[in-house]
Amino acid sequence: MKIAILSFDNSKVINYGGKHIHQNLLERALKILGHDVTTFYPPIESKKFFQILKIILSNPASLFSYYVRYKKKFQDRFHLFSSLKLDNFDIVHCHDVGSLYNIDHPSTVLTLHGYLAREAVNYSPTISEKDKRKIFDFCMQIEKSAVKKAKHIITVDSRLKNYVIQEFGYPEDKVTVIYNAVDTDLFKPVTDEEKILLRGELGFPKDTFIVFVPRRYVKKNGVDYAARAFSKIKSNDYLFVFAGRGLLKSEIQEILKDNSNALILDAIPNAEIHKYYKAADLILIPSVSSDDVEEATSLSMLEGMACGKVVVCTNVGGMKEVVKHMENGILIEQKNVDAIVETLHYVKNNYDNFSELRQRAREYVVKNHSYIEHAKKIVEIYEKVISETRR
Repeated sequence: MKIAILSFDNSKVINYGGKHIHQNLLERALKILGHDVTTFYPPIESKKFFQILKIILSNPASLFSYYVRYKKKFQDRFHLFSSLKLDNFDIVHCHDVGSLYNIDHPSTVLTLHGYLAREAVNYSPTISEKDKRKIFDFCMQIEKSAVKKAKHIITVDSRLKNYVIQEFGYPEDKVTVIYNAVDTDLFKPVTDEEKILLRGELGFPKDTFIVFVPRRYVKKNGVDYAARAFSKIKSNDYLFVFAGRGLLKSEIQEILKDNSNALILDAIPNAEIHKYYKAADLILIPSVSSDDVEEATSLSMLEGMACGKVVVCTNVGGMKEVVKHMENGILIEQKNVDAIVETLHYVKNNYDNFSELRQRAREYVVKNHSYIEHAKKIVEIYEKVISETRR
């Protein structure tokens, strides 16, 4: 099968974040399964566009003004996809609404990793209601157009499925939920000896209880709640490690300015971040409902589970669909600082009792989220779309 994978951003360049890892794993798996795959991403040499895109992603409040100022730049980017020669591909798989916006092909699949309009608003901590409406309307127009063109939509959780059905009237029988996938060969459990060696490599203390929070610094990820919880624990028996990017980083630093047991790091490439999971004892995913946006199937959650760690998630979005409380992970109430503190203390003080939970977490991910099995499910959708198109 000849498959074209399209994305409005280049996962060969931006190699962190769930969407980018998803694209790279899918491409690799499809090739392993014997398919002919070509990716179409914005060219690396287009530095000007990436600078604009970086500004937008880090400060969506500027989206409308930057769109006006660089209107031609965006039109050129949309034109990049509309001018592609895709007739010789059996299937065109777009990984965002931007890349599908101007595509014309009889067999198109769209994977939705999130909500463009809602997230554009959510990713900016301060934005006027007037600008919010401009940004929202601009992004929603792109969403509506792209969703209408898709012959089948894959969503990474049930809430996103309900969103496209209810918001756009998209046929329910043409939406499939397929949770995110993990490279279970890279993200895997390590022995206690290997964990100590990794801690030495990363400059972490050997005997401390390490809590890892691999989260973008935006409102929906609840990182401010995690920081407030950690600010209540000054003991050097703990080390709290954040890794991500986003405008809330300075707020996290301010909240934790009196903590000597906290590290606030920048985003870490996927090829390196597995070391941080393996060196940790507990992975915290403190996401919250914000601007009507909820976490989908958190890749960080799955990577932590694949490493056989105790993963603590708030009970929102796709996470509550995957985690079975006290079976393969721990669910806590969202926006509850005390619940975070109590859970950390409980796990630390009873860590030896969590060996079976950690094993079940790993087994669950291997069985349900291996990137090869994930690709096989997507190929079934390709085949269905192609069959329906040829009728």
